[in-house]
Amino acid sequence: MTIHQIECFLEAAKTLNFTEAASRLYISQQGLSRQIASLEKELELRLFDRTTRDVRLTRSGELLLWRWKDIPAEIKDSVDMAREEGERAKSRINLAVVGMNGIIEKAGNLLADYMAIDSDTEFEINEFTSIKDMTNGNPDLMLTVSFLPTHEQLKERFGVLCIGKLPLYYVLSRKNPLAEKEKITIEDFKGETMLCLYKNFFAGAEMQLFELLSRQEHILQKARFFENVNSLELALIANEGIHIGFKEFYHNYGDRLKLFPLPNEENQVSANIIVIWRKENEKRFENFIKYLKKFYN
Repeated sequence: MTIHQIECFLEAAKTLNFTEAASRLYISQQGLSRQIASLEKELELRLFDRTTRDVRLTRSGELLLWRWKDIPAEIKDSVDMAREEGERAKSRINLAVVGMNGIIEKAGNLLADYMAIDSDTEFEINEFTSIKDMTNGNPDLMLTVSFLPTHEQLKERFGVLCIGKLPLYYVLSRKNPLAEKEKITIEDFKGETMLCLYKNFFAGAEMQLFELLSRQEHILQKARFFENVNSLELALIANEGIHIGFKEFYHNYGDRLKLFPLPNEENQVSANIIVIWRKENEKRFENFIKYLKKFYN
């Protein structure tokens, strides 16, 4: 059954005149008759009663007319919608945002501010928890966090812009005796296990941090990896190790976890919130990049 057969049937059913129906469809009467005969054969139904004087719909034909009468219009509307969506997709900006509460909130506020001055731009936001997630979606831009200043190495191939900072903390369970101290240093964690989020989290940023700390008198020599924030947080609460991260990671840090500024309150280290994009695609969303550079450079 084809769309053309349905159109032939509907026109003949509405006019009850094969000659007129054929004329409206710009085909011959014989062609119209062949299409309807083919449809009746395929459906194993008689749709018209035809005599030398008139044409009438059978009961089956009446039923199909009632159920099929809107099909051509629906097809046209759906095609128009698909074309419109295709045009919109050409200008839509796909943004991959790392799945952290503080970063997601910052991304939402950032895009809302931009859309207030450029309402024609559409954004599609997708959260990611690993580089694999991000590359599968092939986003235009990526909003993430860099623990270490390694993002400078990206500038040869990518556009990179720092749009904020996140203070880093030593994080441990309140069950840990160290939680009673007023201040803490990395030396206090000698023999502890480093709890890390995802084996490829931020392209291995936590592992780089772990290796950096491990070189300091081999204080941290053990690491455990978790696939989600909840599992890591439960391990921290159970006093199974320490973590280095941000307040934005945790749900219950105020009640069950203790956070100490890294390395101390006077000289607390911050990670960079960065936007990364492929330079070869920059032309398509250059106005958004100019907006970011204006407010964050």
